Amino acid sequence: MVSPMNGRAELRDDKVITPFGDLAPRPDIRPEVLLRLSGKLQTTLELSQLLEIFLEEIQQAVLVDGLTFHHEPTGTTLAVGRNSLHTANYRLQTQQDYMGDMTFHRSTRFREHELANIEGLMTTLVYPLRNALRYHEALAAAFRDPLTGAGNRVALDKTLAREVELSKRHDQPLSVLMLDLDHFKQVNDEFGHSMGDKVLKEAVKAITGCIRQTDMCFRYGGEEFLIMLSNADQSGALRIAERVRMGIGQLTFAGAKHLQVTSSIGCATLTAADDTEELVTRADTALYVAKDSGRNRVISDLDIEYARQSDDKAEAQAEPQASAEDTPPQLKN
Repeated sequence: MVSPMNGRAELRDDKVITPFGDLAPRPDIRPEVLLRLSGKLQTTLELSQLLEIFLEEIQQAVLVDGLTFHHEPTGTTLAVGRNSLHTANYRLQTQQDYMGDMTFHRSTRFREHELANIEGLMTTLVYPLRNALRYHEALAAAFRDPLTGAGNRVALDKTLAREVELSKRHDQPLSVLMLDLDHFKQVNDEFGHSMGDKVLKEAVKAITGCIRQTDMCFRYGGEEFLIMLSNADQSGALRIAERVRMGIGQLTFAGAKHLQVTSSIGCATLTAADDTEELVTRADTALYVAKDSGRNRVISDLDIEYARQSDDKAEAQAEPQASAEDTPPQLKN
């Protein structure tokens, strides 16, 4: 470079290093686009709707086929648009908050200036997304049991009614498991209520680890839980129920070496004539049969029906048949 020195020009062999960030493409987005996008993103706290608005608006500036959002702490995954071969991934993080991971999809590779534009557009999403996540978490907390993290009765009533309707509309199976922790009062009496609370928490973790992502666990009351199994017929529900029973039976607790937790489970599968109350009642009846039969077992409503039919058949066969000796003599004229 040339720099002045004592009124003379002297050639110096200085090297100028350009920061890498200055070499990267800058966003090329009209201010009015950012202003309109920012305004529209302020119109909703619904997470899915927020992402739909964001995708629709950025498609006017960058060719994007779809996006996927994942928030690990809440287990939330939402997809908008369609998936394609090529992706661009971003981790959304402020100094205080982790707000999830965003993946953009399209059929052709993203160019550097297009990625720069996406990053520029994403700056308008940060605070609306944080607000939507907080709203989503607050809403979820209203439907969650504060001790175990399972769904509460309010969530159960809403979810089960919807799932029964959907199952009938699409002709898909739906089963429920009613689960009760055996002799739970003894746990509180012998080991204390703090250990009882720990047993409830660990039982829900065991249940969650044994069911599928599409299934849901609700605290029905006390030590009783209802597990909703979407798209599960009777045989599939019984397999899951047995897996849950074994998972709970394998729990161990520090400081309570001799504490053994078992569970009794009743299973019922939706029929065409069922409403939510009838479905839950049949599962509850099966649960009480499991408890009366010795606990730590799975009983289905079909087991009860089969046993009833067998008893009726046995009673019918045991009825005395009229013999010839029992027939009164006929009088002759």
